[in-house]
Amino acid sequence: MMLFRTLTQLRYFGLGCSLLLVTASILSISHYGLKLGIDFTGGIIIDVSIQTLATAAELQAQLSGSWATITADAAQGIWQLALPAKSTITDPQQIISLLAQQLNLPVNLLQATVIGPQVGEELYHQGGLALLVASLSIMLYLTIRFEWRLSLAAIASLIHDTIITLGLLAFLEVEMDLNVVAGLLAVIGYSLNDSIVIADRLRDVLRAKPDTNIFTSTDIAVSATFTRTLITAGTTLFTIGCLLLLGGEALYGFSITLFAGVVTGTWSSVTIASTVQELLGLHPQHYQPKPDLIDELP
Repeated sequence: MMLFRTLTQLRYFGLGCSLLLVTASILSISHYGLKLGIDFTGGIIIDVSIQTLATAAELQAQLSGSWATITADAAQGIWQLALPAKSTITDPQQIISLLAQQLNLPVNLLQATVIGPQVGEELYHQGGLALLVASLSIMLYLTIRFEWRLSLAAIASLIHDTIITLGLLAFLEVEMDLNVVAGLLAVIGYSLNDSIVIADRLRDVLRAKPDTNIFTSTDIAVSATFTRTLITAGTTLFTIGCLLLLGGEALYGFSITLFAGVVTGTWSSVTIASTVQELLGLHPQHYQPKPDLIDELP
């Protein structure tokens, strides 16, 4: 019993820490803002071949005026040049000539893509719509599967994970592109994984032990799934960590989004999902079978 009481205190202490992190994330988003990439703002993306041992930062330092942004591709010797929509130079051949002149290196054009402002705005709205539809679909599923208090707790966990992930992206000035949106969609799905597992276990405990108080029942459910949660999160983070370290700049936004989402999703399943339902008044009687009306007739 002492262990369960201590676990309850730890869960609510974690809830307080989560609220502080959410507040800090909102302030981070408000102060730094989300750095939208060319996918959403429009511009020119050019893939070039440059045979050099220099890093992207070293090449970027050689560009006078920072009129373009250079990032390394996953393939050796392939680089991506990004120009904003307001760039005064739009001809790919002129851009390649200027780049070769400033870098003092031979530059070969591989591919050029022009994204107009209207297309970028459409991609921005489509990305936001995808996030909204995914969130609403998950809310509908949770409402059907669980009692409404458990559903709201899982949704609160989802909102918590999304806000903290976006706050981290704003603080690190990670460029928001379609890869980051894909990472956010994956985070939305993964962040509910452990919450649903704990909710399933809690439902079984409430049905099997109706006389046990809700705090003890929640502690039992969390303790029973804790090892599985750590193993799942650990193996997933190991894979994402490899992608973060070895994926290069092209996959940095995607991998850092996934990494932050998995960490916050694992944390919130214990500190948010398992505590909010208690604050909403979840009781073992909510999962007891309803008496048959026929049996109640005299």
